[in-house]
Amino acid sequence: MSFRSPETPASVRAIAAGRALSFLGDEVALIAMLFRGRAELGHAGVALVLAAGMVPLLALAPVAGLLVDRVRARPLLVATCLVQGATCVGLAWSTTATLLPLVAILACGTAIASPAWQALVTVLVDDEQLPAAVGLLQSANAAAGVLGPFVGGLLLGTFGFHIPLILDAVTFGALACIPVVLRVDRVPERTGRGTTRSEALVGFARIARDPVLRALVVLATCLICTLGVVNVVELLFITGPLHAGPLGYGLLGSCMAVGMLAVGMSAGTISRRVPSPPKLFAAGCVGLCVTVGLLGLTFSLWQAASILLVTGAANGLVNISFGVLLTRRSPNEVRGRVFAAVQAAVGAAQISSMVIGGALLLAFAPRSIILGGAAASVIAVAAAIAPVLRADREDGSSATASPEVVAA
Repeated sequence: MSFRSPETPASVRAIAAGRALSFLGDEVALIAMLFRGRAELGHAGVALVLAAGMVPLLALAPVAGLLVDRVRARPLLVATCLVQGATCVGLAWSTTATLLPLVAILACGTAIASPAWQALVTVLVDDEQLPAAVGLLQSANAAAGVLGPFVGGLLLGTFGFHIPLILDAVTFGALACIPVVLRVDRVPERTGRGTTRSEALVGFARIARDPVLRALVVLATCLICTLGVVNVVELLFITGPLHAGPLGYGLLGSCMAVGMLAVGMSAGTISRRVPSPPKLFAAGCVGLCVTVGLLGLTFSLWQAASILLVTGAANGLVNISFGVLLTRRSPNEVRGRVFAAVQAAVGAAQISSMVIGGALLLAFAPRSIILGGAAASVIAVAAAIAPVLRADREDGSSATASPEVVAA
């Protein structure tokens, strides 16, 4: 497939900016909620807040995906963002007893909004613009991810718990305006004839039946689990073998985000020079395996910083090519359910990584855990990458339904 030099539509740029602003607000609010959970619920408070924010993403995936594929995107996104904004206001003045339920309600909104935004963006771009659009969204979120912890800590330390949550509510209000102002929508295509339950599980079934999607999701979850385990142990690794402090820890986290940001900004150029998402996905997987292994062999902060720049770039390459392949192989009428199913798989991998990382720390040193994660990733890539690479020989997209964009 050849790629020209298409410009990303203004609507997608606006969505990327709005979602980045909202993600920044989420990061700021998360810092406040974690500290409040620790203060009011004791040592288990942080884990309880994280669990309340993660479980709805898994539990609601089938329902959320079906909702995205059955309801027009504009009213669904506006309503969801407004509910999330109101929930943030409630969280700002919530009692200890209502803290976790409100966090769970906020996560329910994310379970719906995330696949809805993804599905909307896919109908606003053509196939040639897709890699650049996915890269733009990743770059915007990476930039917000770099700023989020700093801004959140600053606001929390200066103003207390209330202002970070009010700020998040304001960002949700701004995000709700975007589909209305842009007058864009995604019209659902009613093609399903099965029961509500079977229709809700179509996304999972689509992934299970398609060997390429199945391999993509298996590899993505394995790599997310590996990176998640590394995140669990990296604090001990950085402050122990690398002899660094809080500044060094922050530096390494920023390095990975910068690598992702650089690849996201270059996604259009990369896709034109290497017009093969399967090969780019495989290259990113190999890059992650190699750099995580090298990280486990480092003995200085600056070596680790250099490696994590490349790790972030490889991670960005995996994310962008994964998003392109997932979109191209998912018909528009089921895309919301496929995106929701992937979101559930990613959430499960993130939860598993925290459990696995904590358990491994009871028996192994951080360096050994990182090296073991790299070895496990190599095995996963070697075992599952073949169907992805064979996708290059197929006709391209198996999504034959033409997307419908409404601007009215």
